[in-house]
Amino acid sequence: MGWVSNMHVVVELFGTLQRYLEEGQRTVELEVEEDTTIMELLLKLGVDPNEPWNASLDGRLAYPSDVVSEGSMVILFPPIAGGS
Repeated sequence: MGWVSNMHVVVELFGTLQRYLEEGQRTVELEVEEDTTIMELLLKLGVDPNEPWNASLDGRLAYPSDVVSEGSMVILFPPIAGGS
């Protein structure tokens, strides 16, 4: 049986995705296992995997398979459109 280390990550949700957190809350700190991906993190929050979303992991565009690390900052936001 291997030793599993837990890590803390901070997730900030914007726009319509804030509904996955408690009312009035925008940021949450989660404890996750090593090798947790962005998609696994979203599923832990209860986010519908079929819902359109974008994510930033430590200041760069993130993909579902990207792995978080201790102290990571994940920002989750709906797709952005606009301009003319």
